[in-house]
Amino acid sequence: MQRLFLVTVDCDLRTDDVAVRQASLDNLLAVFADEGLSGRATWFLNENDFALTQNHEEFLHEIIRRGDTFGVHDHFERFAGQYERESLRAYCWRSQELVSQWLVRQGYPGSVTFHRNGCLVQHPLIYAVLMELGYTVVSDVWPGEYHDDIPANPQDNRDVPIGILPYRHDADNWDDYTSTQGHLWHVPPMEMWLHTFRYDLMDRWNQAFRDQGVDAAVFTWLFHPYEIMDGNRSAISPERVTALRSHLQRLVADYSVEFISMAECISRMSAE
Repeated sequence: MQRLFLVTVDCDLRTDDVAVRQASLDNLLAVFADEGLSGRATWFLNENDFALTQNHEEFLHEIIRRGDTFGVHDHFERFAGQYERESLRAYCWRSQELVSQWLVRQGYPGSVTFHRNGCLVQHPLIYAVLMELGYTVVSDVWPGEYHDDIPANPQDNRDVPIGILPYRHDADNWDDYTSTQGHLWHVPPMEMWLHTFRYDLMDRWNQAFRDQGVDAAVFTWLFHPYEIMDGNRSAISPERVTALRSHLQRLVADYSVEFISMAECISRMSAE
């Protein structure tokens, strides 16, 4: 069984110090280069909150040079769970348009089709808007988990079993993990956060895939650049950078994973 492992970074930078923000991105790039993830990482750009196209252009050039996958990461806390189509669409359009316009100005293809919702929020209207905007891949349903990061919009995926593969859906059946048709590919996360990575959960997913007898298992891990900052988010924590490097090395040594970008994962799944 192939173990396809997606390292995905939600670019929430969470500090007012642009230099520290840049240092967090630079450190992730350095670790990924050392550990065999160049061209195999996936970045979700929080453009609405952190203006990466203005403040971190060299980072964007570098991930494109490497061939990494990138998309947009929109946080919806401002809506407090009360979604209205036009305001929601305007908000999502803005971030996508800023990234697309930057790409075109730099001479790159301007299409942005990968998206992840902030706090892994799931809602039919959000998916309908994303489909209208041309997104084709999302990554929000966290199997087996309940989380209430946004009290007005808690997400309960405890009925979604651990060990599901990427699946396809439309706006109204986003939680139907058995669906094989639809506009959107959904790549469910396996684990969230960096320093608390749960290897017991990795083992449970691994066993679930073995029980299914799949040829290729897909594991998706997400974390954030601010997680390698110190407690005050005023500098980079060497200990947290070392922890990230250790996780990546252990995943290869103990689980024989193949690091793969989300774009490559979808390409392989589509070909099957």
